[in-house]
Amino acid sequence: MSGESEKYRKIGAKIKFYRQLKNIGQTDLAGQVGITSQYLSKIECGKQMPSLQVLLLIADKLEIDAAALISDSVV
Repeated sequence: MSGESEKYRKIGAKIKFYRQLKNIGQTDLAGQVGITSQYLSKIECGKQMPSLQVLLLIADKLEIDAAALISDSVV
């Protein structure tokens, strides 16, 4: 797995972790952010990297600092 795709996977896993921690469904979060649930699924699986704008919106809706999603720290 390339370094970039590993980073995408880690970011997606963190989004999923925080989303589930707050008991927010994938469809609900996607709707709040203005993206499809399919796109959010691809982000969470590390198959797609969100734009900075989408990443910031996701962090805002999850009520976390965006840095928590992109840092190398483990959740």
